[in-house]
Amino acid sequence: MGLLVNKITLSQDDKQSFSENGFIKLKKLFTSEATAQLRKLTSNSNQMKKPPRFYSGEVSKIGYDVEERVTHDIYSSTNFQYVMKQLAHNGLTFMQGIAFEIKANQKGFPWHHDIYSFCYIRPEDLGYTLWIPLDPINTKYQHGGMAYVSRQVYSAREYFNFIYKLVEQDKFKELLKTEYLSNYDFQCADQVENFILDNNKIEDNFEVGDALFIDKFVWHKSCALNAGPLPSRMAYVMRFVDSQSRHSKVFLEGTYSLLEATSKDVQSDMGYKMANVLKDGEIIPHNFVSLKRS
Repeated sequence: MGLLVNKITLSQDDKQSFSENGFIKLKKLFTSEATAQLRKLTSNSNQMKKPPRFYSGEVSKIGYDVEERVTHDIYSSTNFQYVMKQLAHNGLTFMQGIAFEIKANQKGFPWHHDIYSFCYIRPEDLGYTLWIPLDPINTKYQHGGMAYVSRQVYSAREYFNFIYKLVEQDKFKELLKTEYLSNYDFQCADQVENFILDNNKIEDNFEVGDALFIDKFVWHKSCALNAGPLPSRMAYVMRFVDSQSRHSKVFLEGTYSLLEATSKDVQSDMGYKMANVLKDGEIIPHNFVSLKRS
């Protein structure tokens, strides 16, 4: 397999912007061989399935733990680690590969943060998402890309702290039995928040090979794929945690209980696998991806 990741040196302004805003567009991060391999992986994976009817996002297919050799070769490459070390100084631990496909006129996901994706680490510890579009994104034509809002405008950090405080309460299990929880959404924005987010959103064009890197406190959403020459848009997502992130059994079990109380299913069993191999407060091991397969 040839070169997959280009060696990109970020400017001080780029690094400062990411530190302040929580997101950065990485132009030409991946080579054509990398994106071709990821497209092949996404297209052929038997993990790619239609989402359940209660799913909050409007997507054609979604797959969890979509990971093969190309995934490992990307995150373990010297060039990839060089780029990411400029943004996440402690280094990253790869956690999961996820693939999405939306068809024309589908809206994707509404405004949300990533609490369900990172509820297995302590709320103050950092998690990151690398979004890799496998089709070109042109905001003036078919779009189908992403919108995101700076943490300086509106951060989701307090949601993580709030839910952690909620699930660690002595009477939390009694709360789960109440009816009003059934309509409460802990991940998606409400109507007032939608107003703020829509009025401060940033949308970028992406060429195949570009990627978007965001931390877990950044509000983001999909943009609808308009009718046009592309019948669908595929994207591959890589999730990481800071190399010093610690497992939180309380946060994980409590958040999963909230999901069940609000009639939503846990889409990925990664959290359960983590609970089987890690103790509360233990640093997520670098080889977790191999542990979850055992």
